[in-house]
Amino acid sequence: MNDLAHLRTALESARDALPPPERFPEAADADTARRLLERLRRDLLPRLGGADAPLLLVAIAGPNNVGKSTLFNSLVGTHLSPARPEGGLTKQCLAAAHPDTWTGSLKDFLTSRYDIIPVASGEAAPVDQAGPAGRLYLVLAEAVPRGLVVMDTPDFDSVYRDNRERAEALLVTVDVLVFVVSRQTYQNAALVDFLRAAVGHGRPYLLVYNEATREEVARGHLEKLASDVGHPPLARYLAPHQPEVEAGEKPLATNPLDAAPALTALLGEAEHAHALKARALAASLRDARAEMEQLARAATTAAHEPERLRQRLRHELLGVGRHAALKAVPADVLVEAFRDELDARSAFHRYVRLPFRGLATALTFLSRQVRRSFTGPEPTPAPAGQLTEDTLRDGVRRLVELFAPEVAAWHGDARTRELLSESFGPPTLARLEEPLGFEAIQAHTADRESLYAFCRGLVGTELQGGLREEVLQTLTTLVYSVPSGAAAVVTVATGGLGHDAVIWAGTLLSTPLLERFVDALGADIRERLTQKWADAHGATLAQALERRFFSGLLEHLDTQVSDWARTTATLSETTCRISS
Repeated sequence: MNDLAHLRTALESARDALPPPERFPEAADADTARRLLERLRRDLLPRLGGADAPLLLVAIAGPNNVGKSTLFNSLVGTHLSPARPEGGLTKQCLAAAHPDTWTGSLKDFLTSRYDIIPVASGEAAPVDQAGPAGRLYLVLAEAVPRGLVVMDTPDFDSVYRDNRERAEALLVTVDVLVFVVSRQTYQNAALVDFLRAAVGHGRPYLLVYNEATREEVARGHLEKLASDVGHPPLARYLAPHQPEVEAGEKPLATNPLDAAPALTALLGEAEHAHALKARALAASLRDARAEMEQLARAATTAAHEPERLRQRLRHELLGVGRHAALKAVPADVLVEAFRDELDARSAFHRYVRLPFRGLATALTFLSRQVRRSFTGPEPTPAPAGQLTEDTLRDGVRRLVELFAPEVAAWHGDARTRELLSESFGPPTLARLEEPLGFEAIQAHTADRESLYAFCRGLVGTELQGGLREEVLQTLTTLVYSVPSGAAAVVTVATGGLGHDAVIWAGTLLSTPLLERFVDALGADIRERLTQKWADAHGATLAQALERRFFSGLLEHLDTQVSDWARTTATLSETTCRISS
């Protein structure tokens, strides 16, 4: 019992993970998804949920104008379904059952599976009018054996596609399929495909050969049909050509072949029902497993295009961000990291350099204040942020041109096409005329801190100790101390008049000297610094572009990919549960 409960839970998960059938790109997969949903909702979940009942559900199916309604009327013992020579009248499913069926748990069982519309005695069911799949017009008749529900289904090969969908929605729920053929239809390719899909995994079925003129011919035709389907029927029956039946004067008579019981006995006696229902459940599980395997593959395939599209767009955005980040690489971070790493590795040199740094900072501040009092504020150089922003704009314009073919070639869902058109069309180009206002362009503290930590680690790795490191320590101390000390002496001696010249000369020498010291650590150290900044700050700028221009599209693609992945995983897991 626990195994059945776990199986039901797995099937419920599969049902919930299935997207609407129309979401599948291929029509065949959409049809399979529609059939699987009907099978789960109307057949397997009610059976496994303890709602199964001692009712044998029998459906009569077949091609147009083959005598399905005539056979239905014969089985239920009264004229309920319209049967006329022109055929094709049944567009909705009509069912007949004993009045006891429409009470208590049996009624609950039927209403849990179908949209039941009872038909009052003496009234004609409007089965010649279109309606939704899963609807069942139910007629209660005393002539129908207790425990039996017989259904007359629409023609599966009707010119109306809805007829086939209504027939399939019912056929996935029944215990036994009675399939009617004739000498004109038994080898029709569409008929064979339909019957194989309905019973190919072992669902019990019966074959009725209508309007038979010679038994040996009918036997040959039925054997050919069973061979094409892939497994034999439970029993075969002949319905001889009877003009009185066609005229509506007599009910259709069927004769069993191969010593099978009479058709009414096989379907109407309780001793056969339990075995038939068990076979139907096993077959339905095999059908569900095959359908889930197909849809798991289809879901994996359906995820390819949104996955490719989102990866390509994010890759291109990262390229734009990296290119823009290279317009303003903070080279001072490397010198700062070099100096701090040297300080951390030698307490002596750190304490020697510390006062000179403070002195240089204070003197530089004072000299700037004095200079501003004479010359006014210094001219502000053009911000690097503007260059970065211009590069980002140009990059987005290039993306709009680059992705234009994607918009034209998209054959998937309409929502994605709409978002593609919006993201790579005039709306995005119009927004590029507005200020970008990216905080990431101006405030990139986190990226600088990441770069600083990277540089500290890089310098620490390159410094190997020993004489080489000691020389670098000593030279760095001299670079910091000599200009600051000289500036202090000159400031005291001249009253500050010569300070600027000394600081200027010292800075002019110390900055390139420190950079040369850094280069001494390794020839590619600056290249690695640039690469790190392009990666880190480029990703930050790419994320800003995504939020500003492409968030709707990428969120939609992310959702699609995750939904398809969830569908694939859930269906695959459920097929394993069914197999076990």
